[in-house]
Amino acid sequence: MRNRSLGALFLILALVIMVLYFWLLFLAPQDSEFLGRTAEEWAIVIPVVIIVYAVLIVIAWIGWALASTAPPLPVKIEANES
Repeated sequence: MRNRSLGALFLILALVIMVLYFWLLFLAPQDSEFLGRTAEEWAIVIPVVIIVYAVLIVIAWIGWALASTAPPLPVKIEANES
């Protein structure tokens, strides 16, 4: 039952965020500003920043994994003595 309620919560949150995003992007008043930007500008800037940071975090994680992983040991080839 916990998985179903968590899934329903995710569904409801996603729908609410979709409606809010649509409102911010298309229906928000143009004369209201927050930190020098309109709601429409914030609706574009915030997802772009999140996407760019997500990509950069993945690249940094790959770089860290490459830098911190020991090189593989050399493979010794044994000759058959038959």
